[in-house]
Amino acid sequence: MALITNATHQVFDLEQIHRADCIRIRRTGDSTYKNGFVTEVNPDRLRLLYCNTQNNATSYLDITAADVAVGVWEIYWTGDFQTVNYECNAPVTGGTGV
Repeated sequence: MALITNATHQVFDLEQIHRADCIRIRRTGDSTYKNGFVTEVNPDRLRLLYCNTQNNATSYLDITAADVAVGVWEIYWTGDFQTVNYECNAPVTGGTGV
């Protein structure tokens, strides 16, 4: 199932992703993934807690639905490790992802 519910008004499908889901995310074009947990879910934004391996510390990352819709992020997520979901739209120039 798609993580974004509507192409014209980009919002996350709150039935698909939940707080405490495990997540693996990579910015399109980067070679490394960030692994962590979803700590906050809003229709227009996800907040993730992940381990920053450069300085061995935890960090937060905000992901917007608009960035996911235009292909800034490649995302895998699961709530039970039985079903792994995937979202990656064709990359387009633009977006506000970090």
